[in-house]
Amino acid sequence: MFSKLLRSTVFLCFVFFFSTSLFAQTITGKVLNEQTEEPIVGANVYVVDASKGTVTGTDGSFSLDLQGDSQILTISYVGYKTKEVEAKNDLTVYLSPSVSLEEIVIQGIRSEENDPVAQSTVQKKELEEVYNGEQPTFYLENLTPAIFSYSESGTKLTNYGSMRLRGISQERINMTLNGVPLNDMIDHGVFFSNFTDISDSFESVQVQRGVGTSSNGVASYAGSINFESVNIEDREQGGQLEFGAGSFDSYRMNTSLSSGMINDKWSFYGSYSRILSDGYRNHTGTNANSLFFSGGYFGENDMIKLNAFDAGSKNGLGYSAVAESDLENDPRTNYLNKNDKDDFGQRLVQLQHTHIFSDEFSTTASLYYGGAGGDYLYTYPDTDSTLAQINYPLYNDHYGLMINGFWDSGDWEISSGFHGYIFDRENEESFAPNFENPYYYETSNKKEFSWFAKAEWSHNNVKVFGDLQLRTFKLTIHPDYNFIGIPPEGSIVKDWTFLNPKIGVSYLLSENITAYVSAGRMGREPTRIDIFGGLRLEEVNYEQARADNFDPEYVNDYEGGLKLNYQNLALQANYFYMDFEDEIAPIGEIIAFGVQKRKNIPNSYRTGFELQWNYLPTDFLTFQGNMTYMQGQIDSFTTGAGNTYTDKSPILSPNWIVNSRVDFTPFDNFTIGLTGKYVSESFLELTNDPEMVLPSYTVFDASISYELERLSFRLEFNNLENEVYYSGGTPVDTNSDGANDEPGYFVNADRNFFFTLQYKL
Repeated sequence: MFSKLLRSTVFLCFVFFFSTSLFAQTITGKVLNEQTEEPIVGANVYVVDASKGTVTGTDGSFSLDLQGDSQILTISYVGYKTKEVEAKNDLTVYLSPSVSLEEIVIQGIRSEENDPVAQSTVQKKELEEVYNGEQPTFYLENLTPAIFSYSESGTKLTNYGSMRLRGISQERINMTLNGVPLNDMIDHGVFFSNFTDISDSFESVQVQRGVGTSSNGVASYAGSINFESVNIEDREQGGQLEFGAGSFDSYRMNTSLSSGMINDKWSFYGSYSRILSDGYRNHTGTNANSLFFSGGYFGENDMIKLNAFDAGSKNGLGYSAVAESDLENDPRTNYLNKNDKDDFGQRLVQLQHTHIFSDEFSTTASLYYGGAGGDYLYTYPDTDSTLAQINYPLYNDHYGLMINGFWDSGDWEISSGFHGYIFDRENEESFAPNFENPYYYETSNKKEFSWFAKAEWSHNNVKVFGDLQLRTFKLTIHPDYNFIGIPPEGSIVKDWTFLNPKIGVSYLLSENITAYVSAGRMGREPTRIDIFGGLRLEEVNYEQARADNFDPEYVNDYEGGLKLNYQNLALQANYFYMDFEDEIAPIGEIIAFGVQKRKNIPNSYRTGFELQWNYLPTDFLTFQGNMTYMQGQIDSFTTGAGNTYTDKSPILSPNWIVNSRVDFTPFDNFTIGLTGKYVSESFLELTNDPEMVLPSYTVFDASISYELERLSFRLEFNNLENEVYYSGGTPVDTNSDGANDEPGYFVNADRNFFFTLQYKL
């Protein structure tokens, strides 16, 4: 299958060599600080309405090849007001210092472009070019390295899905929106199905791979993903309507409105979305809606802003992997009953205040509430062969406060802050129709305080970065002793404290090349499921849960790389080595709902190389992509049956992940895109049984888009070669004898399409 990707690459190269860049002119200029007249190093210079640009060198100078006349340049740099100027030779552009009131909110958890961090930032324009309502789980795997995902419905629009970063599961990835944690604080999961389509209201997304910089909420163990909501301070008045339709009776409607600045002080934005789909697999349909709002007051030095969303979805469930033999008979097979459904929702309210004391010092504070909950139905045959149902509802409430301060004196940038939260959760189980009287009722509570301090020192071509985070918290679980059947022994209490340091150095080798190295350590606590060894407390696992026999996991992360930024080429190359201590890894036994039992593994590692590129040989041709090569090894582990294995590969950790994309624009506003993805094979369980393997796959998609002043459309064709391929799975027990005897997979949809029409108001 890799040969198919190679053939497409050869074709794209032919198109590239056929392209031309005649009639180009070269302009030069300098970018200076308006107050000090000192050169600004690394300022972005790019052509408005064209994907072409460069950065300034050590003396603030730049050169840029242009085609045509009367073009407008945009000059920008973090901490300065963006300026637009007419392109001409020997330009001198002065930028005045400015701190965006909205950007301050995410400064505490984001890295800057030249920080010694393996990171990728997707801006709104790039997101809009590929987005059609799908969850971040699915679009990030094409836009950033080291990610691949699977979908329970077989489509990448709706229902449940999950991603792996560097082969590490999603619950070990820290995720935030404007600094507010999105993870469940006790089980660490993020379920984007609960708030489908709010990505339409994102300004940018930053993915940090590895330990990265300090973030709020659960540990940034595999990495962190920070979403920034739409900026409304500079947003123009207007709105848009979007309608989408595609295969499997999939429909999407999205509308948004923006007030623009009112009296130079107030701005408001809102959006509403509705998505319907039958899904590819049998009875995995979705009915989802989401509402997002942002509004604020913007003074000379103060911003008060409210962000909120309320969303929900009803899904047909498909969490069980299907045996390969059954998929060969019918790829749409779903073992679950058509009455197995969920009805979940999630909401978030964030109140922000930012104050700029001076050009050097600013602060931001956020008070937030988040909540989630709903029903999760499981159908089974009763003793008299009639069908019965159990409901597994859960509810959580999340209250938090974070305060950060930032000081920038030129050579030094220092930031510090704290974050505290209270997280309450209820887990229930009840038989139909008596859902109001659960036979199992357990509550839990988690309280955390975290503090961080970051410092950056820049001098000439060198930047030294340091970051220290303290996390301390307590988890209290209140068992249902009536269900367990033993005398009450009080609450189960677990507490942990982690000190997470990071250090790194960046060096500007030339005006276009930056090299960096970094090292960091991160600790992560076990989840509720890890502590229980299951989904609920029973007599058989009660003593295990009360004992302290499940340890936290740690990773020592070492990174090094190069970042190249030329006029027509941006390239990032990164090497990583992640050394794990007591890694919490699945051992193959399925607990329930497709969740594998996990245990501590003393020593393991992952190492690899990541590459990301964006090349623009001409104004009408763009090559983008990313590639990851990685290897991992587990020194030794013991299964639940007592068997010991050594020198094994971690599960679902392919050696190769390759994404490539070419966009061809034969005339203004009309673009043809072709994407290819290759993922090599990986193991489904830790003993590395060669019969239990997720096969490699190669898949191609295409798109056609056209934009007018107000009206635009996009037509996507997915899985062009109609391949049957799987992107996730687990071993399954086909004859119910207690032993896994066949690989089980989550299948992806066959050839399909999706059409989107957008009208700007």
